[in-house]
Amino acid sequence: MGCMDMRADLNSLEHYVIGSYIQPVLDAYLHQGGRLSALADSMGIADLCFFHPPEKIALEQYLQLLLAASDLVNDPYLGIKIGQYAGLASFDVLGQALENTQKNASTLAQALQQVMVLERLVHRLGDSRIEIAGNNVRLIWRARFQQHKAARLVSESVLSGIIQLAQKLTGRLIPVLDVSFVHRQPADNNAQYYQQAFRAQCRFDQGYNSLLFAADVLAWPLQKPVDAEVAVIAEKTILQQVIEQLEQSLASTPKLSQIAAILGLSERNLQRKLKVEGHGFQQLLAQVRLQQACDYLQYSNLSILHISQLLGFKEQSSFNYFFLQQVGVSPLGYKADKNS
Repeated sequence: MGCMDMRADLNSLEHYVIGSYIQPVLDAYLHQGGRLSALADSMGIADLCFFHPPEKIALEQYLQLLLAASDLVNDPYLGIKIGQYAGLASFDVLGQALENTQKNASTLAQALQQVMVLERLVHRLGDSRIEIAGNNVRLIWRARFQQHKAARLVSESVLSGIIQLAQKLTGRLIPVLDVSFVHRQPADNNAQYYQQAFRAQCRFDQGYNSLLFAADVLAWPLQKPVDAEVAVIAEKTILQQVIEQLEQSLASTPKLSQIAAILGLSERNLQRKLKVEGHGFQQLLAQVRLQQACDYLQYSNLSILHISQLLGFKEQSSFNYFFLQQVGVSPLGYKADKNS
């Protein structure tokens, strides 16, 4: 079997996604232990189709791919994981436009506006709009096929992907005030998993799929991309990678040995490289925790207990002590001051 079954009818491109859009699906599926051969068989196509997808894929085939991947790894939350693998490279023309936006040192709000303008170049899954809600901004995503069996996977992947993309553009974890979904609360609902994934309260059976941000967050500047002509020493790259790994795994209280293993280094080698940069592992861990703590307290609706858990503290009292030592005020006092 060839790849024609996945290809959108080039004479009728009303409903499609671009070929590169399937890469986050494959990444999430493989990370969950799935096999490409099994996924290809379930779709009735050759394995090679995943390595060389057509320029555009029929939307119904993309939706069936989501369902097949989720079923094969028995993971109803695969949509969230797909969004977490999204990156600029996944969005083809849109990604190129966002890279240009990033080079112009624009804000997150301007980048997201580019997403909405150029969305139709990437897919026909739905469209976005932004609404002002007091001191907050709600990004609403309307699915075109909300009644489809794959609607939950699509909506959760899109909202998760928007957060991931925003984090890549700003270089900071994005605090979310509220997440809402049109689909009903799943029978297999794991409230703790949803809160862990979106770091916000998730509500179901709502009038729209949306993310609510503090307006100040959308004013954050985009991090400047590294110019290819600028020489960057390897130690700096390692430092950035350590910070990124810590940002993604704080809730599990990451250890030096774990981060070193992920980066393919021995503990001693990683310590040496960080020392050259004037940093220690525990110092970086505290730095990342403090940055995220301040953002959560100022820009999210999470309880202090939940924030302490996301930051990897076993007890809220330990978080309170850490924050007081670092900032000179309690988390509750900081939150009250920033929101007054």
